[in-house]
Amino acid sequence: MSLTPAPAAHAAADTTAPTAPGTPSFTQVTPYAVTLSWSPSADDVGVADYLVRRTLPTGGVWVDSTPGTTTTITIRDLTPNNQYTFSIVATDAAGNTSAASAAAGVRTLRHTAGTMCSIAFRPVSSGGGSFQSQLDMTNLTPGVWQEWTLAFTLAPGQQVRPEWGFQQNGTRWSQTFVSLWSSGAGPVQPGGTRSVTFTGSYTGDNPPPTEFTINDHPCAVTGVPNTPPTAPGTPVASGLTETSVVLTWTPSTDDVGVDHYEVWRQYTDYVIRVASPTTATATVTGLPRGSVNRFYVVAFDAAGNRSTPSGVLTVTTLPGDLEPPGPVFSLAASEITDSSVRLSWQGPMWGDFALFRIYRSQGGGPLAPVATTTARTIVVTGLSPATTYGFAVAAVDAAGNQSPPSQPPLPVTTTGVPTPPACTVTYRVTSQWAGAFNADVRITNTGPAAITGWTLRWTYAGTQQITNLWNGAHTQTGAAVQVANLGHNATIGAGGGSQSFGFQAGWNGSNPSPTTFTLNGLPCLTG
Repeated sequence: MSLTPAPAAHAAADTTAPTAPGTPSFTQVTPYAVTLSWSPSADDVGVADYLVRRTLPTGGVWVDSTPGTTTTITIRDLTPNNQYTFSIVATDAAGNTSAASAAAGVRTLRHTAGTMCSIAFRPVSSGGGSFQSQLDMTNLTPGVWQEWTLAFTLAPGQQVRPEWGFQQNGTRWSQTFVSLWSSGAGPVQPGGTRSVTFTGSYTGDNPPPTEFTINDHPCAVTGVPNTPPTAPGTPVASGLTETSVVLTWTPSTDDVGVDHYEVWRQYTDYVIRVASPTTATATVTGLPRGSVNRFYVVAFDAAGNRSTPSGVLTVTTLPGDLEPPGPVFSLAASEITDSSVRLSWQGPMWGDFALFRIYRSQGGGPLAPVATTTARTIVVTGLSPATTYGFAVAAVDAAGNQSPPSQPPLPVTTTGVPTPPACTVTYRVTSQWAGAFNADVRITNTGPAAITGWTLRWTYAGTQQITNLWNGAHTQTGAAVQVANLGHNATIGAGGGSQSFGFQAGWNGSNPSPTTFTLNGLPCLTG
């Protein structure tokens, strides 16, 4: 008989990872490339590959590789004057991965062969304290751009809104872009252009940005009109009434084109902008009867360049009937239910009336008009159960003169069980600096029915004063703030629908966030 030797045992699987490679060092550094070298890893079987990892400004990692027998690599397609960080990882044939080497950084050289970049500034819109702009960045170097930082300077009263990702350092604004070969757009090729759009706010004038740089290289600038429009003609009045006037003026001229006008009114000791038309006419309403008003006009182009003011026109509105009726009296409540109340009153004490205006407050807030009637009684509906309101009534004559609302407000508490809040308000300060801050406010409808038309109210505990608000119409009296919807965001959908607005405000001392909000007079939870 013969004996057959037993087969040899299978070799044990390789589970030992290579040792960590050495820290990379750099040679042959140019504006567009750098060569890395490192000490090799050791492995019981052998190193299969080295992975060269480049940390991206966005927090990700870009990986190049070399065979395990090669401990040097030249990384190309880099951007001039940019800081890069590299580390090395070794792998063996079994897929075991070493610990990463220590990270090392290198800055590519500056581009010195002419201008690195050009910027085309394209103002999209400007007016009413808000602007939108587009910047076209063109690569004038022989290399591609995969990672680069754009920076520019704005005037002290200008702010880029936070959602556009720019970082602020005083009046300097910057953003870092990453566009790799694997991304949809890919790197910016030599001669190629990449655009960025952003919106912002301003107080006073809105000049175009200045001092554009990419990776601290000054850029050539095109498309910035620097010539302001000519002064508009002195306005001429027509259609004068007790409370309004139509103004027209000779249009301004501009090398690019007039974007809009601002009509300013001087009355007693203040000056206020009353219209921002795009043509050379405006109807100004809401003027006091028999008041003396001084008007002038300023023109703006799309880049925000401001003309010198027009001449001043003095307008005195027609006097009309300036005497309001007397106050109402004997205001009383009856037929109180969980959602309504009947109000009755006498008066006015003197004078004629055309109608009565009903005012309502809640939770100690300000009185707000809710209804009108020509009778001396009215049923006010739409109230919430077990809620205390304050009511007042004023008399209004045919000329629009109104008596003061009756005082003190009549307290009325509805019957029934309190309705739980059907809304949540999230108030968030997005950025803050000495004397000013930006904030976003989100209103969420947690109720079963959509809300059509909304007004949000809160009261600050500090000295905060809103200077500019977008996506809403606001008024502020002392610490009390009221924000109402615009036409495009009047509806808040049921069961989680939301609307939001943002604003810029000033503060002094401290900036505590409000903790109590009411929506259409009803309390909201705070998110």
